[in-house]
Amino acid sequence: MNKISAAAVLTAAMVVIGAGTAAAVSDPVSVDAFPGQNTRHWSTVFTNEVPLQWDWNRDATSAELDIVGMNETFVTNFTGITSNCLWRVFASDVPSAEDAYTLTLTFYTNGNAVVGALTSRLVVVTGAFGETPVNPDLSDPKWARVKENVVIPYDAGWTEATADAAASRLVIAKVGGTTLTNELADTAGYYGWKIRNSAWGYGTFDLALTFPGTVTNAWDAVLIRMPGGTFFSIY
Repeated sequence: MNKISAAAVLTAAMVVIGAGTAAAVSDPVSVDAFPGQNTRHWSTVFTNEVPLQWDWNRDATSAELDIVGMNETFVTNFTGITSNCLWRVFASDVPSAEDAYTLTLTFYTNGNAVVGALTSRLVVVTGAFGETPVNPDLSDPKWARVKENVVIPYDAGWTEATADAAASRLVIAKVGGTTLTNELADTAGYYGWKIRNSAWGYGTFDLALTFPGTVTNAWDAVLIRMPGGTFFSIY
């Protein structure tokens, strides 16, 4: 084959490859190029159906998936080798409440001995589903009230002074009551505060988010939870 015919064959091949590639173009897909710096994005649920996937433990004959949230709990058992399942997080297209879930997949042998476990955390925030209302009036009483279980975001990257933090801490103190100090696992993520059907009760709560090891003031908030129903004043 001479140089001219070889070049012609190569050109024809490139045309064919190019045409095939153009015909196979898919829809754009969002790719997170910085997974280590965007923990909250990776743990946020954006659809009411979440595909869960894992590698089966070769020493296991069964497994149990426990999904524990602030509002409800789910348990699913697998009696044979399984590598995935579809979790329908809520029935409607959009969530009616926020929630934080801990997912634990425990592997068992025939004798019910534990041979391994996988864990993950996912959160549901209403703002991840379409438009969300924005209240720019910081003096509005709604900012200081809490009624339901809430998901609290945190991120050391919010300010330059804390961007290099190695740890984070959230302290919740009820005025005249209990104080809970949460040493958070990451420097960015979500914390699920279960306030309904818990020992917190009603009252005023001081919240302080800090990033130990950095020189900065805390992110502070004061929230009030009042009993539901109607109040009557009698004089």
